[in-house]
Amino acid sequence: MTTEQGAITATPLSPGTVEWYRARGERWLREHATVTWERPSRGLQVFGLGTATRRIGARGEGLREARAAIEELLAGLWESPAGAPAPMVFLSASFDPGNPLRDPAWDAFGGWQVLLPAITIVRRGEAWSGVACAGDFPAGPAEETAPLEEQTGANLGSAIAEAVGEIRAGQYQKVVLAGSRVVPVGPAAPADILARLVAAFPTTCIFSIRAGGWTWLGASPEPLAGVQHGRLELVSLAGSRRRGRDAAEDAALEAELLASEKERWEHRLVVEAIRQEVGELAEGLEIPGAPTVMKLANIQHLYTPIAGRLAPGASLLDVVERLHPTPAVGGWPRDAALDAIRRLERMDRGWYAGPVGWVDPSGNGEFVVGLRTALVGGGRARLYAGAGIVADSTPAGELEEIETKLDALRGVINR
Repeated sequence: MTTEQGAITATPLSPGTVEWYRARGERWLREHATVTWERPSRGLQVFGLGTATRRIGARGEGLREARAAIEELLAGLWESPAGAPAPMVFLSASFDPGNPLRDPAWDAFGGWQVLLPAITIVRRGEAWSGVACAGDFPAGPAEETAPLEEQTGANLGSAIAEAVGEIRAGQYQKVVLAGSRVVPVGPAAPADILARLVAAFPTTCIFSIRAGGWTWLGASPEPLAGVQHGRLELVSLAGSRRRGRDAAEDAALEAELLASEKERWEHRLVVEAIRQEVGELAEGLEIPGAPTVMKLANIQHLYTPIAGRLAPGASLLDVVERLHPTPAVGGWPRDAALDAIRRLERMDRGWYAGPVGWVDPSGNGEFVVGLRTALVGGGRARLYAGAGIVADSTPAGELEEIETKLDALRGVINR
């Protein structure tokens, strides 16, 4: 583990200083930020500038080691005075640190990172605020690295067919298989891509993390877990159809999704996994009896919101560690699905489908699953997407779903 260590006393920024940063504009803030976190539908924007502390884990490490690092950092972090914005510590980790494959493009990110920005600028609605922690401040955007290369992964159609055979033979119930594509970025900087994601997918969580000249960014539709003042919020998001070309086709696809026993079974698997994994960490879990549909720009998903209160002594990090990887991005049972991913996918996912989020010293925070993501550097971007494979899956249908998800980012990046 490497560490960039500085003083970790949080100090509110003066109104004049906050106004100086606000006046730079959103593009400037995105361009100079080490980390960003945006929830357009909630009126939330967070721009983390510079580095007070950054801890990076080895490629073979993951969420467990990251959790120890973030808890150590939070224990020594002096909070802002009452009424001032709380410092936010960001955490991201790889999907599967046990995967022996290593894509060198992810070396700058490590197996995980815990990051406390030197300055954090927060907009909530029309109100802007900021907090500072002594550290290294950015001189400007980082230079990009050498171009990304294509990964030599599995033939996804063959891998899906093999997975269906193993599922029907009773080896496991579900596995999520993913693929990647490398596309040219052209003149668009990561800051411009982020602005396009905000405009195209306002109901998602748009995030970015910069390391070693690379930028990892995405527009995740899938919350993992969030806590505010002890209230826990979770989501099951599994089962999908593309959006229709007009309102009539869109409604027909929605009805087809809601009526599909295959998609509803896949969705119930995630709901029951959340109930099983989180039940002892939460009190009074509220789980609707049937899913509704969440519609994004080019895809719609079965959606079930779940809520409760953290049990005494439990934390958001407890919940995140218990849930990851969910059946929505790994499969079920978990260990058998991870083994199948390593055998069949033959690709280093890096941080794709891993946990990404933040937590403050009071235990509030939010994590999402790193989906609809791209790794950008050297004028190219590697896009990632996957699909859940169950007994009734067909290679053609699942490949179409993967391409639909890839198109969500491809269309934004190549605009």
